Amino acid sequence: MFCFGQGKEISELKSIFEKFNVEGSILIFDQNNNQYMGYDLERCNTPFCPASTFKIPNTLIALECGIATADYIFKWNGEKRSFKSWERDMSIEEAFKASAVPVYQEIARKIGIERMQYYVRLFNYGNMEITSENIETFWLEGNSAITQYQQIYFLQKLYNLQLPISEQAMKLTKSIILYEIADNYKISGKTGWAIRQDENITWFVGYVESKDNVYYFAANIVPNANTDLSTFSQERINFTKEVLRELKIIY
Repeated sequence: MFCFGQGKEISELKSIFEKFNVEGSILIFDQNNNQYMGYDLERCNTPFCPASTFKIPNTLIALECGIATADYIFKWNGEKRSFKSWERDMSIEEAFKASAVPVYQEIARKIGIERMQYYVRLFNYGNMEITSENIETFWLEGNSAITQYQQIYFLQKLYNLQLPISEQAMKLTKSIILYEIADNYKISGKTGWAIRQDENITWFVGYVESKDNVYYFAANIVPNANTDLSTFSQERINFTKEVLRELKIIY
C-alpha cells in the first residue's frame, strides 16, 4: 500500500468541518507546485471503502475492454430499481451522472473477476478484494478499501493520461466525469457513500482545473449527530467547494 507523509497541515480548515457538522479529512494536491495540503493528513492514509468513487476506474475498464462506448446504451429490463432516475435506458455517461448502481453492476459482471483484478492492480487502485461472490458489490461493501492519497495518485495518472491503457479510454472517461464548468474553473469528479457497521463514510474526489494549474482533491467526511442527512448528498460537495474557496483555488 502506498503511504505518504508529506504535506502541509492546514488547521484553519477545522472551522469548515465545524460549519458543516462533519468530521473526517480532506487532501489536496497542487500539481504545479508538487505539494500536498489539507486537514488531518494522518487520517488521509487510512483506507476506506471506495463506494461510488469506484465508478471512475470502472468506467475506464469498461471503455478499455469494449464493454461500453460513448454511444452504447445499457437497457433497463423493466425491474424496479432503488431510484426512479435509474429506471431507464442509459449511456455510460448518463449512468455515471446518475450514479446508477445496476448499470455498473452489469458492467462489473461483464468485465469479470480476472480482468477486474488485473486492472485495479494495474491502476494501483487501493486494495480491492474481488471474488466470484462479490463481483457486483466489492466496491460498496466488504473489505475493499482505498486511502485519500491513493485516490489522488490514481486521479493524477488519469488526468495526465499516464495510466497504462489506451489514451482514448482515458480521454473519454475524463469527459464523462466532468462535474461543473464555471467562469474561472472546471471541476471533475465523483461522490461516494458507503455504510459499514452503521457508519456513514462519504467521499468527493476529483480535480479542479484553475489558474493554469490542476488541483486534485479527496474529501472523506463522516456525518456527526448534528448533520442533516436529508441534504448531505449535496452538502459534501458544498463542503469541498468551500475548502477550495478558502484555499483560493476557486472563487
